[in-house]
Amino acid sequence: MKSETKNAFIFAIILTFLTLLLVSFPILNYLSVSLRLSQVNQEVQLRSYAKEIETSIQSILPLQKTFLFPRSIIFKSALLDANNHIIFSLIDEPIPTFSDEFAKNDASLFYKYPLAPNILHAKFLVVQKEISHSQVIFDVLVIIGVVLLGMLIFSYLLLKLLLKPYIETSTRMNLFFTDVMHELKTPLGIMQLNIEGLVKKYKDKRLSRTLASLSTLSTLYDDLEYLIKNKTITYSTEILNFSLFLEDRIAYFEALSSSKEITILSTIEPEHFVRINRIELQRIIDNNITNAIKYSPPQTIIEVSLHTKDNGLCFRVKDHGVGIKEINKIFERHYRGDIYKGGFGIGLSIVKSICDKYSIVIEVQSEEKKGSEFNYWFKEEVEEKISPEVL
Repeated sequence: MKSETKNAFIFAIILTFLTLLLVSFPILNYLSVSLRLSQVNQEVQLRSYAKEIETSIQSILPLQKTFLFPRSIIFKSALLDANNHIIFSLIDEPIPTFSDEFAKNDASLFYKYPLAPNILHAKFLVVQKEISHSQVIFDVLVIIGVVLLGMLIFSYLLLKLLLKPYIETSTRMNLFFTDVMHELKTPLGIMQLNIEGLVKKYKDKRLSRTLASLSTLSTLYDDLEYLIKNKTITYSTEILNFSLFLEDRIAYFEALSSSKEITILSTIEPEHFVRINRIELQRIIDNNITNAIKYSPPQTIIEVSLHTKDNGLCFRVKDHGVGIKEINKIFERHYRGDIYKGGFGIGLSIVKSICDKYSIVIEVQSEEKKGSEFNYWFKEEVEEKISPEVL
């Protein structure tokens, strides 16, 4: 469900971005018109204020000794004589040269208004106002925000609606596979235990081959179970005795290797510890050993070792089998080195994902018809960090 929701959200973002590209031209056109209307409105305001000042000047009486020049927070003004010399000014910046009734610089808009004859002998009134398009910009940003939010919600809901039947089908399939895996686990384990007992009692090669097949099936089952659960649960880590764990897994595959007359030669240094999830470590070991057995001819040796080198802990599996043609593809899902050997090609892809999770370095060497060698470099936990309960 999380992945479907994430995909729906990504689709919504892409659709919203495409919509923004489509509406960008009308938005830019609206912005251009709005800016022009804003300037026209500011020109009207300058004219209106200039007439207010002229009215005040004309109201000066002939014998009036003082005159309080009109002041404003928004507007600033100045009086000029017929030669454009300043008589009086509240404008802080230089007054530009007018070629028309309006002039402007980067920050301000100026209006030059011819005055009627007056007692101050002023010929022109210049009114200045700082250019402000904040309202226009705010309106455009609101429009863009509404369009983006609307399209994001619409596209998200639309995709969720379209994907609903697929999500429901996927959910039912996941539940089905989970139930099937659960139902298979118990009978598979019982079959293995019973056949192991028969093999020990009767020493029959056919029973040994059956047990080997069950071991292969069990490994595949564990891989599929890991793939299904890995999307829904978090695997907790613990400090494991790698040496003992590896010995147990090698013993588990004795029946499988014996059925092909393959000898597993193990060299395991004792008391090496790593921090990892038990199931995930088992997937790394099991997939490497089963692959080595699967792709090795009868009466050959598989070397399995655990040793330290250059301050690193190396788990090594070497076989003398068919080798690998395309080493760069072996960790891809569904890739199989030999289609005639069967399998689903998911084992090493699981191994790669686990190694990436724990920063385990993988080294692969292979030569066709001579065999392959896999080295996995782990970060070893020192023994002092291990609690008595774990030991």
